[in-house]
Amino acid sequence: MMKHVTTGMLVAAALVAAASDVVADGSSIGVGIISDRDPGDFGDPKNTKYELNGAYNFGSGLIFGGSFQYADTTFTDRTTQNLEGTIGYRVPLSSAFLVTGSAGIGEHWGQNPSVAFPYYVLRIAADFKLSQSITWNVISYRFRDAFDSNDNYNTPQVATGVTFNLDGQRSISAKIMRNWKDGEPSSTGVSLGFKQGF
Repeated sequence: MMKHVTTGMLVAAALVAAASDVVADGSSIGVGIISDRDPGDFGDPKNTKYELNGAYNFGSGLIFGGSFQYADTTFTDRTTQNLEGTIGYRVPLSSAFLVTGSAGIGEHWGQNPSVAFPYYVLRIAADFKLSQSITWNVISYRFRDAFDSNDNYNTPQVATGVTFNLDGQRSISAKIMRNWKDGEPSSTGVSLGFKQGF
């Protein structure tokens, strides 16, 4: 039952995000690629992740978002996917400094759909505008875990990066992140992303 409820909420969030530019103050869609490397040897790749994400922002600071991520494990035929929906809020502490927090639910599955499970995710991030074109994504923290601890999905992450605004609607970003699983470092990741606003 929980699986069907989670899937229904995620599909609803994705549909609302896709149609939201009618009522939202600003919508965006983005793509990204992440390369996770061995935590002790950066030269040793672990997996590659491809992500499609969307969000819409209300002038009040409220943000609805959704994402789909496909991960391909290096040197194997093992793949996993994550579908996620979130709700968040952005607070400008000054004209240059922003803090954003969000919470959401997701579904994680691999090649065998019968072992799919739902999870929850909490994020907080701080961004500092260095100029009109450059934003330092000072720090972001993600806490993510399965609703059922037996699914073994306690996977927090800390990241930092830079976003370059190409114009008023388009940006590219680069980040470096450290991932953990069940209290132990699991990978160091680097990512590149592109976002188009509407």
